[in-house]
Amino acid sequence: MAQHIYTYDNPPAERDLARTVRVLAVGGVIAYPTDINWAIGCDAASSKALDRIHQLKPTHSKERPFSLICSSISMAAEYASIDNAAYRLLRKAWPGPYTVLLTATRTFPRQLKDKRRVVGIRIPASPLLTAIVDQLGRPLATTSAPALSSLQDADGEGENPPHFGYEVAAAYGHALDLVLDLGAELAGLESTIVDLTGGTPEVVRKGAGDPALFDLGI
Repeated sequence: MAQHIYTYDNPPAERDLARTVRVLAVGGVIAYPTDINWAIGCDAASSKALDRIHQLKPTHSKERPFSLICSSISMAAEYASIDNAAYRLLRKAWPGPYTVLLTATRTFPRQLKDKRRVVGIRIPASPLLTAIVDQLGRPLATTSAPALSSLQDADGEGENPPHFGYEVAAAYGHALDLVLDLGAELAGLESTIVDLTGGTPEVVRKGAGDPALFDLGI
């Protein structure tokens, strides 16, 4: 059963950061608040932890890789090709509620054991997550927490996402090692997904955030 700890992020508590990184380093799976929703994630290099998340959220196909949470554009550039045009857009979008699809680098870090050609990356407006990723030294593989089971649809998403940490702990604590909680209610929104792999930005999913930021004329 997951440990459920209340922490803070202004600044993040060093003791809680150290505990979180220890959990991640041994293949743990954690839940955490982003700037728009509750999410679950793990060290992106841990195949054991990734399998555990798939068991928790089986509607997320193994053929569809999880997005990565990075702590900076420079970290993102280790995993994805970011040209000058993309960099200018990303500086406006991150940190924020945007998942951006980018072409994976030819030297996509081998420790991730991932041969994907396209990588989805997000940098949430969350000092807590930024600090965790910085201390871990690698991105988190992340996905939104499943909807509460009473109202899940066929895709496991539904219209009843968790809004509080106690809901996440009650529904999914049996499959988690740690729930990090800032004590605040979250809107339970999805990120806006924008594809930059074709040169021209294209909205794949409209969620939180204004897609017009990507000069789409929307």
